[in-house]
Amino acid sequence: MAIQYYVGAKAIIFNTKLKKLLVLKRSVYDIAAGFWENAGGKKEVGETLEDSLKREVQEETGIEVNDFYYLYTSVNNEKNNPYFIIGYFVPTEKEDIELSFEHVEYRWVSIEEYLELVDMTIRHDFRNSNVLEYIKKYN
Repeated sequence: MAIQYYVGAKAIIFNTKLKKLLVLKRSVYDIAAGFWENAGGKKEVGETLEDSLKREVQEETGIEVNDFYYLYTSVNNEKNNPYFIIGYFVPTEKEDIELSFEHVEYRWVSIEEYLELVDMTIRHDFRNSNVLEYIKKYN
């Protein structure tokens, strides 16, 4: 039997004024409760990945996505959660975040703090795709 993957988009949101990354903490009532992550989620039927990125970021943070840049593709083959995630770099100047029910906290953090908060899978994707070097160049 073939595995059915979900496809989604994640935003690595960088505040160009603060020179910090946004990280969100999952709600206790949601999947992966208590984990720190990037804004984003599943693509809906008939939606492009870019439209999914814009919708998810708006819903979860209140940030309107105008500029974004492809960074990486991540694949998870676990039976319980198979997915393809496309990671995008999203610059913003907005500082005040409007959280959805999916998250209970947000922080603007340095790259070092970010890597301490997020889980091993995200750190792995960042390192394998040279995301940190991209962010440092943007800085």
